Amino acid sequence: MADYSVWILEESNITVSGGVTLDGITQGDGSHLDGETITLETNDWLEIEITDGGSDDDFDDNDGNQRLDGAQTIDGVTYADGTRVEAEYFIELEDGEGNVYQAIAFNVRNSSPAYATVEGLAFVGPPQDWPPVGEPLLVTLSLEGPGSSGQPSIPAEDLVIPCFTPGTLITTPEGQRAVEDLSTGDLILTLDNGFRPIVWINNVSLDAGQLWRDPSMRPIRVLAHAFGPDQPNRDMLLSPQHRVLLRGWRTELLFGVSEGLAAVRHLVNDHSVRRAKDVDNVTYIHFMFDRHEVVCADGLWAESFLPGPLAVSSLEEGPRQELLKLFPELGIEKTPDVTSARPILKRWEAALFA
Repeated sequence: MADYSVWILEESNITVSGGVTLDGITQGDGSHLDGETITLETNDWLEIEITDGGSDDDFDDNDGNQRLDGAQTIDGVTYADGTRVEAEYFIELEDGEGNVYQAIAFNVRNSSPAYATVEGLAFVGPPQDWPPVGEPLLVTLSLEGPGSSGQPSIPAEDLVIPCFTPGTLITTPEGQRAVEDLSTGDLILTLDNGFRPIVWINNVSLDAGQLWRDPSMRPIRVLAHAFGPDQPNRDMLLSPQHRVLLRGWRTELLFGVSEGLAAVRHLVNDHSVRRAKDVDNVTYIHFMFDRHEVVCADGLWAESFLPGPLAVSSLEEGPRQELLKLFPELGIEKTPDVTSARPILKRWEAALFA
């Protein structure tokens, strides 16, 4: 079973030319959109939490295992926990400069016929590569949804990669070192396995325009002592999906485990953990070991980069292909162990803690 989230732009925030709607016809293959233009009117992206009872973490068409993880309001309608969802069709769009974007139609499968309604579009690829707001995009290709009729599946992992920001101090044998000064091979203190060498490190920079188009990528500010004395020991910025270690009696009482990892975006309380709306640009730095580890950053225990199951599958079948898709410069010598270092808490569980 996998839990993941998909970011969509709801149908009410999208305009289609010719009086056409996103709703599927002709068995939901999207062909009614061929030659039309689609304009994204806002950047109000909505996060959809999904639980998948199958053996993959792909977001596909005709997959009965994909269900809403908790009751959620989508395009003004509230759907119950466990409602089935799917990727109805796949389209490619082109802007005036010839840039091509890929999207899938997000469908809550509770209508009759089931393919007749589409609640929004989810775009394939890192958010910084999603199309601009306000520009008509020509639909140049439409296909049946991923995972059906011979179409390849599309990974639905949270593409907001967990990472640190420059200035974060990481514990090493030489003491505290800024994360931007670390390199492959450097030893880092881990909670479980002492000092371990970094096998891969990378960074991604987002400017003001990218953060404006996709606010979900804006960093989270964690104030000093937010999770206890010196945890962290000073204010720090983390990417929204970066997981931090929760421990203590509340973790045991609420979740039945002594320690768990929670995405910092799920811990936002508008006080000690809050979105950094004053940040105009950010660089995210992420590093990986040969297994998932918990490391000490500014006095706070937080996770290292954890490739998802799909990435591991791709590494075994075609070395490095999945991670190379995200970051072409990535190079590692062996497939990492991707077993999570601690249980990963769901959004609603983290909200209880927050």
